[in-house]
Amino acid sequence: MIPVGTSGPGPHGVTSAVGASNGEAPAYGCPNCGVASRPGDNFCEACGYDLRRAAPPRPVAERAPRRGQFASAVCRTCRTATISADGWCEVCGRAYNPRDSMAFDIGIAAGMSDRGLRHRRNEDAMAIDIVDTPHTGPIVVAVVCDGVSSSPRPDDASATAASTASGALVAALRGGAGPEAATRAAAAAAASAVARLAGPGEAEGNAPACTYVSAVVTPETVTIGWVGDSRAYWLSVDGTAAGDPHEPPAAAYPVPEAARESVRIALPEPAWPAEPPEESESTIRVPTPASQLTEDDSWAARMVACGQMTEAQAFADSRAHAIVSWLGADAGEVRARVTTLRPNTPGAVLLCSDGLWNYVQPAQALSAFALPHGLAQPMRAAQELTDYALQCGGADNITVALVPFPPAAHVGSEPKE
Repeated sequence: MIPVGTSGPGPHGVTSAVGASNGEAPAYGCPNCGVASRPGDNFCEACGYDLRRAAPPRPVAERAPRRGQFASAVCRTCRTATISADGWCEVCGRAYNPRDSMAFDIGIAAGMSDRGLRHRRNEDAMAIDIVDTPHTGPIVVAVVCDGVSSSPRPDDASATAASTASGALVAALRGGAGPEAATRAAAAAAASAVARLAGPGEAEGNAPACTYVSAVVTPETVTIGWVGDSRAYWLSVDGTAAGDPHEPPAAAYPVPEAARESVRIALPEPAWPAEPPEESESTIRVPTPASQLTEDDSWAARMVACGQMTEAQAFADSRAHAIVSWLGADAGEVRARVTTLRPNTPGAVLLCSDGLWNYVQPAQALSAFALPHGLAQPMRAAQELTDYALQCGGADNITVALVPFPPAAHVGSEPKE
């Protein structure tokens, strides 16, 4: 596990320096995101990169390019559509990576995943799928994972977790499992798959890791499972804040100069309640008001829960995004938390990484931003939420998945606004 704020030998492979005019030691730029850090810091406070390692390798295209493949591709570094036939930007020279900006649109649900403006690569991943059932109607499954930047190969961890969990959810639901049983099975499968990514010696120290959140949306229920600080929200048309849905919502808390990426930290395990029976005590019956459905497995959440800090104080601390539970070979026993709700009004389920909720946290503000047009056009709402995070600074990777409820009930017609 990686403690936060430790000191030790100076960073290796860091060559850029920011001069200090007040006589203090110069600050060095993180080779991953460029944010200034002090000599002696082991980890970048902005992105969590291990400063003791050499600079990360230059990102490369994930698959061999074909001539003309990148004719309309936009470089996520300089934002110009000048990708050459061999996959390199002709303006800034950066290799084009298809994972830098990805859209997922299946009609009745949609999502976006974007590298942001500060990271060298997109360490988030997501998956969306549909399970067609003749008796209950379509079931939508969605997964969002956020790679832990201070771990090796966080992009592999998130991609492995998202694809494994999505496949496990679909298989379990088609096999007749209930949403909660499928959710637990999928989280366990994802945890096992990420654990297997660990190389020699990594399982005991610093192994590939990511956070995890999933949703199973049926015509009657919404079931959420999570590990870490990727979040799920219930967005409701009823009870949302008034105002123009296209106006950016106000952030709940001041975001530090650079949003803190998740790193891992060891804290005492809390006394979690006993596992609830399948779809009984865990079910929330009246979720009409917009609300956050997950509780972060993070240092900030623990400090607030034990009454040592207010939410504003905790999220302003540099340790706010240190997570205490994750998927990975060094995570110990992984225990996903699961909850089910039965909405009694139309709405939408939002899954997102902290690249979005760093900038806007209240569910009411997210509802006002994404609804009502997001019910009929989830891709449009996902794009607008992503664009908002980019406009706010895009300090982290951004991933957004939006599933209207009930599935397919609203898609296909533009709502009245």
